[in-house]
Amino acid sequence: MTMEPLKLIPATIPEWDDVDEMEYVLSSEVVEKADEAECKKMLDAVRLEFPKVDDLPHVKLLQYAQQHETPLSEILPADIEHYDFYLVELPINILTPNQRLTRLRVTLTLELQNQQSANTVAYDLFPKDQTDVKEIMNGGVKLDLSQALKFVLNAGGAGPATALADALDIKIEIPLKWTSATTTIKTTDRLSNPVEWDITDNAIQNGFTGYVIIQAPKDAEVSIAAELVGELRKTGLLGKILKVRYRTDARNYLLRR
Repeated sequence: MTMEPLKLIPATIPEWDDVDEMEYVLSSEVVEKADEAECKKMLDAVRLEFPKVDDLPHVKLLQYAQQHETPLSEILPADIEHYDFYLVELPINILTPNQRLTRLRVTLTLELQNQQSANTVAYDLFPKDQTDVKEIMNGGVKLDLSQALKFVLNAGGAGPATALADALDIKIEIPLKWTSATTTIKTTDRLSNPVEWDITDNAIQNGFTGYVIIQAPKDAEVSIAAELVGELRKTGLLGKILKVRYRTDARNYLLRR
């Protein structure tokens, strides 16, 4: 898999302003928006990466299960005659020298080529709301992507728990690449489109990986538009905290059928 940098564009995010106004009353920190010159300097110092357009890790679940005789074909929902299911992994590399990434919103918009997209949804996703971050970092996480499709991460070694993930030829990784007791994750519900992960922390570092199982009409061409918004903070003169918000253009991926 090859990663490629994203272009960051200054942006306003009104709902975050509302949250900051409430926090300002309770906080002793002075937080100010960076001016244009400082904004450019902060954004230029950051490196966020998505997979290249033709290199998004994904697998068509039922097809792969049938070819490799995994137990998956026996436990998929009864509507497999009408729908295809894809497991998609979206890794994000994060490098923020001398500043902190405190908010990150990842959005995946699912579309069909030349068709109505109403029946294309996130069958399930991981990580989910209020994930136990300490449990994730200890490596003993059950990736319960649905009642029908289950993937288990077992950092202690291979065995029955890891067999399904290995059979799917996609390495299930720990989704958070930093340790913290303060991380909050909010997500969209199952069967939603678009799909969102909204992450807040004192400092989001190194990387994040989201997993989603996509349900789409049988034999349809599925594309994913992936984009980010986020907030950077940096300590300026006299202890003031400077903040910058940004967005990225969408990167579009076509899933192989």
